[in-house]
Amino acid sequence: MRLEKLDLNLLVALESLFETQSVSETANILNLSQPTISAALKRLREYFKDDLLIQDGRTMVPTAKGRELAPAVSDILNETRLKIIQSEPFAPKTSNRNFRISASDYVYDILLAHVIKRASLTAPLVHFEILPISHDALNQFEKGKIDLLITVEQFMVKGQPSRILFKDEDILICWNKGKYAKGFSKSKFDVADFATVRFGDEQRVSVSDQHFNALGLDRNISVQLASFSALPASVVETDRVAIMHRRHAEFFSTKYPISLLKLPVENPGICQIAQWHKFRENDTGIQWLLGELHAFAEELFGKDN
Repeated sequence: MRLEKLDLNLLVALESLFETQSVSETANILNLSQPTISAALKRLREYFKDDLLIQDGRTMVPTAKGRELAPAVSDILNETRLKIIQSEPFAPKTSNRNFRISASDYVYDILLAHVIKRASLTAPLVHFEILPISHDALNQFEKGKIDLLITVEQFMVKGQPSRILFKDEDILICWNKGKYAKGFSKSKFDVADFATVRFGDEQRVSVSDQHFNALGLDRNISVQLASFSALPASVVETDRVAIMHRRHAEFFSTKYPISLLKLPVENPGICQIAQWHKFRENDTGIQWLLGELHAFAEELFGKDN
């Protein structure tokens, strides 16, 4: 297909080149030869009268014109993929669709695992791919390559539709035979050893840590982990403590000898929100999945959570 003498198939290659900054990687992703991708880049350069990407060491970096074009190219292709090209109506009992969901291990443990288990009966051919929250996952979501993003309000993607799934609050956990097992006062924040979580290559702090840091609570972080699920094991048989979402702590309290303590400081709580791409409002598969998540959240936590 051509538009104003531009072969729109070339835009698929251009989008991948902007993402990978590599001819060889783009060739692998698109299952084409390197000479084919090089030829496509040559035609794009001729059409736009700009190099678009230039070699810088082992990678290619976008020119000023390339940086200007990149979001427009993604928007055009996303609208084509997600809005113009409509998927077939979703039928749970017969569909073999693969749902890609970006969510924390916390959300997986207390909600997604239940939904996936029930889906094995109601949608036996459906597949699920659960991806961690990361900068790359957010980029994939904005390109329509992830079906659902489950996150908190502070990290929502602006301009995309959303739905509240459930609410929770923070509590403190410790070994049930440790020195803090009977209670934890505000003054102990300055002397206790904490385990905490950092996410992804960017080492992003949790929304809970953001809150406590804003309160000026200068904690001694003695252990830093990659997932919420690792926190309970990090406090057992030590005097270390950790802050967890209550529902997650309750989930692990049946598996680890931990005490769940009320926090002695302000706790605004959190709200878990599902988001999907605005071009996929009419995607019946996503609407089915949202319905399953919402129904299970109400079943597990009640309508008012």
